[in-house]
Amino acid sequence: MELKTYKSVGDLIKELDDEVNRIKTVLGEYLRRLEESRARVEKIKKAQEAIAKLTGGRGQMPVKPTTSQTIDLMGLKVIINVSPDEEAEVLEESVRTLQDKLNVLQRVRKALEPLSTLDEGGTAITAVMSDNIPTRLMLKVV
Repeated sequence: MELKTYKSVGDLIKELDDEVNRIKTVLGEYLRRLEESRARVEKIKKAQEAIAKLTGGRGQMPVKPTTSQTIDLMGLKVIINVSPDEEAEVLEESVRTLQDKLNVLQRVRKALEPLSTLDEGGTAITAVMSDNIPTRLMLKVV
């Protein structure tokens, strides 16, 4: 939690717009990486299927996928030798989380629009922020 003070609702809305644009940029990059990761996973699956056909389906895999290991360091999960499947899974989770945050920011921004009329009267605003999302506003008419 963090407290931020703004001179006007417009300043708060501008900061929210900046955060929305930043998240959209990051989200675009993550989606690109996710597509690349999914393509690698698909390529590996096709190679494994082709090898299985060559070996007559005896289940022999000359190329074994890397075995990953997850270590928990006081709540921080460290994945060693991450597999393409695990990488795609982490990217998918990150994309979902960012998309959720983007949706919340856009809803909050839209909810603040009616307050923009307060800019003319000199209103100080203190916002309680959680992960750069306002969760509570305190308005003070000056």
